[in-house]
Amino acid sequence: RKNGRVMLNDAGVLFANLLGDGFEQIDRALSSVQERLVAHSLTLDVDPELSQHWLSSRLARLIEALDGRALTVLSTPRHERTAFERVDIALRYGYGEWEGYENMLMCSDRLTVMASPALVKKFGLNLPLAPEAVLELPLLGYTKRSWIPWLEAAGLAALEPSNTLAVFDNAASLIEAMAAGVGAGLARGLLAADALRAGQLVALTEVAIPTHYNLYAVWPQGKRERVADVVETLKALIVQSFE
Repeated sequence: RKNGRVMLNDAGVLFANLLGDGFEQIDRALSSVQERLVAHSLTLDVDPELSQHWLSSRLARLIEALDGRALTVLSTPRHERTAFERVDIALRYGYGEWEGYENMLMCSDRLTVMASPALVKKFGLNLPLAPEAVLELPLLGYTKRSWIPWLEAAGLAALEPSNTLAVFDNAASLIEAMAAGVGAGLARGLLAADALRAGQLVALTEVAIPTHYNLYAVWPQGKRERVADVVETLKALIVQSFE
C-alpha cells in the first residue's frame, strides 16, 4: 500500500502480465468456437464400407442439401461406439441396438449373387443361372457373411463352398474384386448399386435373401430437430440408389 492506494509489487506485475496472455488465448478460443457455431457445421460419421463405395458419388448432392452448413465426414471403426458422442449423425450397419441414442432404419437390403459381365462371358453363362451352377464358379467370400443362408434359400446343402478363392474383411473391396472379374460373390444391393447401374456387375440368379444387419442413422438424444433434414436427404439418396 502507498499513500492509501493498493499497488502491484514486482511479483504482481509479472502475474498480471501472464494472466493477460492467458485471457488472450481464451478470447481467441471463444472467437473460434463462436465462428464455427455461426457456420452451422455438421459432422457425419459413415460406415467405412459405405463411405468407400456409396457416399463419394453422392457427396455433392448431400452438400447441396446442407444449404451452406460446413460438413465434416468421418469413417470411424465400427467398434468405436463412443464416436457417436462426437458427431451429429452416424450411418452404421447393425440391428438398431444403440442404447442411449436415437436411430432410424434407413435401408432394408437383400443379398444377391453377382459377378462381372466378363466372368459371365468367360464361362459362357446364360442368365439367370440355376443356383447349383453358381457353386461351379470361382467364388469370393466376406469374413462377416456366410454363404449358408443363401444356400438354404436356394434349396442347396448348407455347407460353406470349398472353391472360395479369397475372403475379404471389407465389403467394398469384395465388390471391387467381383467387378474386376476375379469371382462371384454375395453383395448387398446398396453397396453394389452403382456397379450394377454401370454394368460392372450383374445378378447371376433370381435367389436373393433379406439382410438382418441393416443400415441405420444414429444420433445423440435431443438432436432430432438439428439432424432431421439431413437424415431425410440421406434416406432419399438411398432410395434413389435402388431406382
